[in-house]
Amino acid sequence: MANTDAEFAEVFNEFYPSLCRFLECLLGGATGAAQDVAQESFMQLHRTGMERIARGEVRFWLFRVARNLALNELSKRSTRQRLFGRVVDAFRTETPGPVEHLEAAERKEMILGLLKHLPEHQRAALLLREQEEMSYVEIARVLNVSEGKVKIDIFRARTTLRARWQRAQQASAGA
Repeated sequence: MANTDAEFAEVFNEFYPSLCRFLECLLGGATGAAQDVAQESFMQLHRTGMERIARGEVRFWLFRVARNLALNELSKRSTRQRLFGRVVDAFRTETPGPVEHLEAAERKEMILGLLKHLPEHQRAALLLREQEEMSYVEIARVLNVSEGKVKIDIFRARTTLRARWQRAQQASAGA
């Protein structure tokens, strides 16, 4: 039992931060909700038992369970149309002055606004790829879909974001 508890603690320490980060983006930046869902995911892992899941599969199992719990949370709250993402690392920039800081904040807000319009499956695949740096195979395992579907979803998400970004830039230049 002590060995299992130590292994569980090791898995928790290894995956909890990235699971929370993923859930924050999926749930729209709600840190408290992300932590609750992440903790529930680990509770399910504990109830299932570490010995029933191969060590190499634990990460995928956790992300899959967390995603499903997050989707349940979203449907309960009826917030699919709200802002869902906060892509921290990809859009964080160091800005020396207040003007640059404001421009960066406006750019980030625009990107987050564009992300919320993506279908959930595309948004989840894109976040797992860009934020968690998972391979297509890993994303397919987390989302329980084929690798081909992951590639298509990421391609479509990027294409949609690129087109909407260009339209937004043209609109702001014309204003």
